[in-house]
Amino acid sequence: MFLKALVALLPVGLILISSEILWRKKIIRGERARKFIHILAGVWMAFWPFYLPFDGIFVLSSMALVLALYSRVTRLFHAIYSVKRKTYGDLLYLVALMVCAYLGVEPWIFTVSILLLAVADGGAAVTGRFWGAKSEYHTFGVKALRKSILGTATFFVLAVLCVGLGSLLGGWSTLKDYLLIGFLILPLTATVLENIIPFGFDNVAIPLLATLLLNAVV
Repeated sequence: MFLKALVALLPVGLILISSEILWRKKIIRGERARKFIHILAGVWMAFWPFYLPFDGIFVLSSMALVLALYSRVTRLFHAIYSVKRKTYGDLLYLVALMVCAYLGVEPWIFTVSILLLAVADGGAAVTGRFWGAKSEYHTFGVKALRKSILGTATFFVLAVLCVGLGSLLGGWSTLKDYLLIGFLILPLTATVLENIIPFGFDNVAIPLLATLLLNAVV
């Protein structure tokens, strides 16, 4: 178990250290630095259930949450906190891991739930920031909910692809009977949540939605 935990955490540690080095060298800053961690670490952690038990993931995520709280106070990792906007996404990301592990039924469901956060949400943010300026809008006119049509479309497409990957990782036997739920309702609802929930709380809402919805059809 110790060796498996080490294998699980080592790449995450390397990503954090790399991001700090890149931040200090001024290669990545702000949202780029944050999404560098958000996407790479999230993709790796999404596959934890294939070699770690859910209770082990819960424990590791709890330990990581303590470290994140310490880092938030001490600014241990500058890349995570180099954005000016108000967000609790770093902490809620780890809460999402804990929730998905606690509610875990099948490894592929955990993978889909976390990939929606890492790939769909992360990809949408990157796309919107760098190419979505001309299609920008504020949901409900709220400044904290700055989105773009291109970013939102990217989220939906990537969400569908995440579900598709989940079907290849063991979910097809379930999803083939619930294609509408898996490939339309889940991606569409997750896209709506990403648009209407501010301050990083979508980091919990989206994986929780995916886990509960997919658990219900297993």
